[in-house]
Amino acid sequence: MNQTLTRPLAVVTGASSGIGYELAKQFAQNGFDLVVTALMPGLTDTNFFHRAGMDGW
Repeated sequence: MNQTLTRPLAVVTGASSGIGYELAKQFAQNGFDLVVTALMPGLTDTNFFHRAGMDGW
């Protein structure tokens, strides 16, 4: 039997700042895979998430 572990997925829009940013941070810190959209170009850089304390990137 092939068992795979799956992680929950969160889709967050507006992850540049405010509520969207905080939601993305909380989801990431709690083991979710993320799909984010944002107006701030720096969010495409995974180092942004490391600096924000979002591990697992």
